[in-house]
Amino acid sequence: MKKRSLWVLPVAVALALTGCSSNSGTEGAAGSSEAPQEQESTAVPALTAEQAAAVAKTLGGDEPNVQVLDSAALSASVESAKGLIDQMEIEPAQCAEYVAQQGTQDLDGVNMAAAIVVGEAGESSSYSVAGYEDAAKLEAINKMADAKDLQGCEDFSMKVAGQEVSASAKILDAESDADKTIATHTAMTMNGAEVPGGSYQIQGVVGDNVVAVSHTQTTEQSEDAAVKTLVDELNKAVAEVKAAAK
Repeated sequence: MKKRSLWVLPVAVALALTGCSSNSGTEGAAGSSEAPQEQESTAVPALTAEQAAAVAKTLGGDEPNVQVLDSAALSASVESAKGLIDQMEIEPAQCAEYVAQQGTQDLDGVNMAAAIVVGEAGESSSYSVAGYEDAAKLEAINKMADAKDLQGCEDFSMKVAGQEVSASAKILDAESDADKTIATHTAMTMNGAEVPGGSYQIQGVVGDNVVAVSHTQTTEQSEDAAVKTLVDELNKAVAEVKAAAK
């Protein structure tokens, strides 16, 4: 559990990090797993912090409600994230351990940026881009992608900021232009009421980079349509990363 990424409990981590974004900002969480892709590595070098921020800004679009957070802002949010995560009551216990470790991990050797878009109806999207100069951290990401294991966190519950949330995560079937593609859907019930749509996430490894797209919806959507949207956006992100790295 100690070496897993933000793929397994996207809702828990997203709530923690969204809370921080109102202060210093942070990344929206990303998706979980699908079978590892049998694609040849593109050997795309790690983006710089400036390149990652530029790609995140492009993915977020030009709407006035887009917040772009660079590596400095994300790093500065770690202490705020720790405080919020400490307030969470998460079951089962191993999932709480995961959130604490992954929601507050350091970004040394990682050039990360994120764009967060919040809609008027409460829906939200996030786009994160990370260039991994730390080879060990990138290797851990690749191992997580290959594991495809929710490790007992398919179903979990938590209490945070007066909200009681129960959720179930499901691995989705998705393929993209990334070297490895991982996608999940998380269905949620908040304070006893089912949240329409839930949260969809997809993440892709692109050489020495990791890109992620997350959508939290307020209306129902077919799984096939949601996955197609995620894959289309991830493919755009992959193309942007490759172009920026040239």
